[in-house]
Amino acid sequence: MKRSVFLLAVVAIVGFVTVGSVFAEEGAKAPGARPIMGEITKIDGKVLTLTVRSRDGDTSEQKVTAEDSTEVFNTAAVKLADVKVGDRIRIVQGDKRAFGEVTKIEGKAVTLKNMQGEEQIITVDDSTQIMGSVKAEFKDLKTGQRITVAMKDGKVARITIQPARPAR
Repeated sequence: MKRSVFLLAVVAIVGFVTVGSVFAEEGAKAPGARPIMGEITKIDGKVLTLTVRSRDGDTSEQKVTAEDSTEVFNTAAVKLADVKVGDRIRIVQGDKRAFGEVTKIEGKAVTLKNMQGEEQIITVDDSTQIMGSVKAEFKDLKTGQRITVAMKDGKVARITIQPARPAR
C-alpha cells in the first residue's frame, strides 16, 4: 500500500512538472508575453541576430525573423499636441516612467493602458519627456541599434527602434 501511494505521488509530481513546463513554454508565445529587447548584432535578409541581456546581467544570442507584415517603428521625441488616442508612447517625468497605448487625452492629462490592461493617468508638464513611435521601414534597421520585438501568434509583429543611449 505504501509503495502504491509513493508511486502515485511520483507520477503526480512528474505530471505537474511536465504540464507546468508546457504551459510556461506556451506562455512565452501567448498574447501579452514580454517583448524581446536587445541589440542588433547581425542582419541576414529578414533574420535579425540580437544580443539579449537578462535581468541578472547575463547575455545570450537570439534570432528573430521578420515577416512581410512586420511593422517597424522608430522612437522619437514628440509633443503632446501631436499625440493621438491609439498612439503608443513612453512618458518620463523625473524618476517616473510610463509606457502604453493612449486611451484618453484631456488637457494635459494623458491616460495610458499598459500591456497588462491597467490604465494610468499622467499629468504632463513642461519637464515631461514624451517618446512616440514614428513609422519606419525594415531597411532602417542597422547593427548596433537597440530594438524591442513584439510577437503575436508566434510571429514578429512589430519592431521598435529604441533611441540611442546618451554618451557617458
